[in-house]
Amino acid sequence: MYPRPVNYPSPPRAVRLLLIIAAVAAAILLVLAAIILAGGSQPLGIDHWVHDRAADLASDGVITVGRGITHLGDSLVIWIIAAVATVALLAFRKWPHAIAVGGGMLLAIGIVRVGKAVVERARPLDAVASGSGTSFPSGHSTYGVMWLVLGIVTTLVIPALRGTRWPVVLGAVITVLIPISRVYLRPHWFTDVIGGISAGTVAFALAGALGIALAMRRRATSAGSSP
Repeated sequence: MYPRPVNYPSPPRAVRLLLIIAAVAAAILLVLAAIILAGGSQPLGIDHWVHDRAADLASDGVITVGRGITHLGDSLVIWIIAAVATVALLAFRKWPHAIAVGGGMLLAIGIVRVGKAVVERARPLDAVASGSGTSFPSGHSTYGVMWLVLGIVTTLVIPALRGTRWPVVLGAVITVLIPISRVYLRPHWFTDVIGGISAGTVAFALAGALGIALAMRRRATSAGSSP
């Protein structure tokens, strides 16, 4: 029995849905940042609890796997992949999708840099993976959302994958595993990765909504100018 194809909402509904998702994610990000700042940018109780559990469960084999997964969210790796995907989409005139990927990545970078500069949270001292700069929000977790976006985009633009589910599922799994690896390897607190996922969701949801809205406007303009 074949899996049912992915049925995406119509463009107007997709724009509304993406804007709602972006608003909810932005609220989570801002509330979390406010709570952390109110506590002097120190880790919260849930951060200490999750951090201690990760340390208790540490093992050489899992750490090796975690390091491999966490590299999928490295800024240089993600930026290169996003740039290549954006150029390819533009070359095939899939510019709404290029906006979702390239524009989303640029917005994600901006949110991460602003968040790190404002919150200025110190990283855990016992990390077994590298991290640069301050801790909140997690850049790896933010940029990792792009894997889900790429999974969705491939099912929309590649004819052989149109309507399939596995690229979306694979992208979602990678998007989830990256922040888990950051907590397990301990270069981030738990609330750092929640903030990162929220930041990435805001960035890519807004960029996706913009791409769809511009495409709708272009179609409406073309229809209005037709004889």
